Amino acid sequence: MKHNILIISILLIVSPLPSACQKDNQRKRKVEVAIDRKLVLNLINAYRTSGCDCGTEGYFTPAPPVTWNDTLEMAAKVHSSDMFSKYFFSHTGSDGSVTSDRIKRLGYNWTTCGENIGKGYKNEEQVVKEWIKSPEHCSNIMYPGFKEIGAAKIGDFWTLVLATH
Repeated sequence: MKHNILIISILLIVSPLPSACQKDNQRKRKVEVAIDRKLVLNLINAYRTSGCDCGTEGYFTPAPPVTWNDTLEMAAKVHSSDMFSKYFFSHTGSDGSVTSDRIKRLGYNWTTCGENIGKGYKNEEQVVKEWIKSPEHCSNIMYPGFKEIGAAKIGDFWTLVLATH
């Protein structure tokens, strides 16, 4: 009996506890969350085709629907991944890049582009609803000059890239 207690004590002593370094490594792992592209597209196009009051940015009349673009989705993934892995929240990347830089690097020759970011939203409905509540993000969604979008979620960091060739 005493021997068993000793063994248990030794096991408890040598059992590794998560260290701060282990937690940092877990944080840096890319955690891509599959989003419902069709849902994001439908939610955004519902606002665009109906018109929307974007608060201090004004009322936007109905705009043509946007289409999904895989290159813009990749740019969104790159930025969300950067924000997640380095734990910051900004339209400027950790390398100093802005949206136009990131999409150009991927071969998208844009004439106009924009970006919405968000953090902590659980699903597509919630993040789009919150973007619509934000006058600047709402005006991006409603801007009739944008023809294509791509979006991504890494961890709890969302990015929506809007652009036109």
